[in-house]
Amino acid sequence: MKRRHQVVLFAVLLLSLTILSPSFDFRGVPQNQDQDQENDTFPNAVSRNENQQVPVEIVVSMSEGEFQVFSTIAKQVAAARMVEINLRNLETDTYKKVLDDELAVGDSGDILLLDSGDIQGYAKRGHLYPLNATTLSKALGDSISHLREKTEWNGYQWGMPFDFDPYVLASRSNSVAEAGLERLPDNLDEWTRLINLVENKTQKLLAININDSYAADAWLNEFGSGVAPSTLRNASESYTAGGYEQALQVLNRVQPHILAKDADPGFADKDMQEEALMVVTPFSQLVKGKPSLTEDRLPNRIMFKPLAPATSRSFVITSGSHEAEQASRWIEGMTSASVQSDWYQQAHHLPAQQQQLNVESQKLSVEGQIMSGHGQEWFTSKTSEKGVLEDQGHLSPYQKKVQQFLQGEISANQYVNGILNIHQSSK
Repeated sequence: MKRRHQVVLFAVLLLSLTILSPSFDFRGVPQNQDQDQENDTFPNAVSRNENQQVPVEIVVSMSEGEFQVFSTIAKQVAAARMVEINLRNLETDTYKKVLDDELAVGDSGDILLLDSGDIQGYAKRGHLYPLNATTLSKALGDSISHLREKTEWNGYQWGMPFDFDPYVLASRSNSVAEAGLERLPDNLDEWTRLINLVENKTQKLLAININDSYAADAWLNEFGSGVAPSTLRNASESYTAGGYEQALQVLNRVQPHILAKDADPGFADKDMQEEALMVVTPFSQLVKGKPSLTEDRLPNRIMFKPLAPATSRSFVITSGSHEAEQASRWIEGMTSASVQSDWYQQAHHLPAQQQQLNVESQKLSVEGQIMSGHGQEWFTSKTSEKGVLEDQGHLSPYQKKVQQFLQGEISANQYVNGILNIHQSSK
């Protein structure tokens, strides 16, 4: 046989062996069949190789000041974890629409920071990547179970809780003491006692942001599970049976003493201390101006109690990401104890890791405050029950009625009837 024919025959034989052998890498490197099987289940479990690695894109929606803090911490974590990142901050008003459009065409970032209540919806539509298939699977168990429940679906974990910002009812210790109470009001009788205190005074009983549906819903739940929009929808039978008559009577008495604000109130503003006895506000706003939460002088100390741990946020990895390994390493760094502490100190959002929350709660546990310092009290109020405030979109249809009541345009009875009518017409 001629030498030329021998060369051709050898080439054909080599090509045939290559095609027929799936475990043979053309570069001569055997593949790991177990790893291939895992990648069939979770296609992005392994990132591109180092030569192909691209920056991990992280998409959030924050105020300019909050984003500056986040950006600094994010870059520090990236350097420590040897992950290259790009940060993108979207406008709050268009955040969901932009994400939906990008996810629909598979052109979104690698990591998104989402409201925890939205995560199940994105997971059901196939836009997210299960964290069980990443190195985060172990760290997930360190997060707060109440927050983690919102990111679970179909047996998988789709988000890593990052922070939460509960609404609180707050007041100065001496103001509450003057009303003859040792704590903030916890029932209708105690609310009545406070109303009597301010009946003939210029000082209002309560300041609240009327543009924040969450704030109003969290506070209204203090008067019974069938008074706030989020729970009134499911309580029509109890209401019509007259089960909330006393609550409505108290709310009608409270109404003239409500100070409607266009922004979140807080005691950092000295005028607020004179304008209102109590405020309903996110915890981050309460501590933003560094008020005397732990002041040695008891009269100046601020007392507070949680209303609803509604606005929690979690990191997710998108299903279109090719950098799942790099992304999970960065998220793991962002939810470490030291970073969670830094984020709380600078951005004032409470940590989503249970151990770190316990540490911060213990620091807040001083004489005269409601917190005991074990971290569970944030989730034991009436408004923290499952199904309350899961999605802000559920409250939007009722916002106008809530505002009308808070501004004194309609009575508590008219407000409740209005909510029920809206709910009935939407069925």
